[in-house]
Amino acid sequence: MKLHDPALMTALLDGELKGWRRWYVRRHVARCPTCAVEYRLQRHARDLLRQHPPRHHMPDSPDFFWSKVRNEINQRGATPVAVPNPRLSLADWIWLRPLALPAVAATLAILLATVTLLQLRPAPPAKSPPVASRVITATSPVPNSVATAFHSDAAEATVIWVSGLPWTPDMTEMQTLFANLDT
Repeated sequence: MKLHDPALMTALLDGELKGWRRWYVRRHVARCPTCAVEYRLQRHARDLLRQHPPRHHMPDSPDFFWSKVRNEINQRGATPVAVPNPRLSLADWIWLRPLALPAVAATLAILLATVTLLQLRPAPPAKSPPVASRVITATSPVPNSVATAFHSDAAEATVIWVSGLPWTPDMTEMQTLFANLDT
C-alpha cells in the first residue's frame, strides 16, 4: 500500500476487508504514521457518533440530500484542498515503535552504570608541576621557635611558617604576647 487511502481505513473499520487484505491494511496502519492518525481519527469519530445519535431527522429524503452534495462537488470542480499533515501524539509514536521504550530504558541503564563505574574508580593522583622554590630556615626572636620561609617562583609568593610558638586560644592574646618583638 503505497498511497494513504482513507477509504481503506473506513473499510477496515466497517469490517469490509477480509483475509490477507485486512492483514495487509492493518500492517500498513501499524507502520505508517499518517494512516495511523487517520485510522484513530475515524475510529474516534465513529465512537462519538455511536455515543451521540442524531436527534433531528432530515427534512429532505436522503437521495435528495446527496444529490445536493453531488451538485456542490460538481460546482467546485477540481479545486485542490489543503490537508494539514497530522502530528503524532506520544501514544501514536510509541504504538508505531514498540521497541522505542525498551531502547530508551536500556540506554539510560547503560548511562547510569557508566557514571557509577566512573565514580567508583579512583582518580589518578594529580601530578603537580615542577616548582622552583627556595626554603630558608632561620631562628626566630621567640624562644624555642623556628621560622621557615618557602618562596615559589611559579606562584610568585612567599609563605613563612613559624613552628614552636606557644598555643593561645585567642588571636588578640597572641598579639599582646608578642607585641614587643621587632618586625
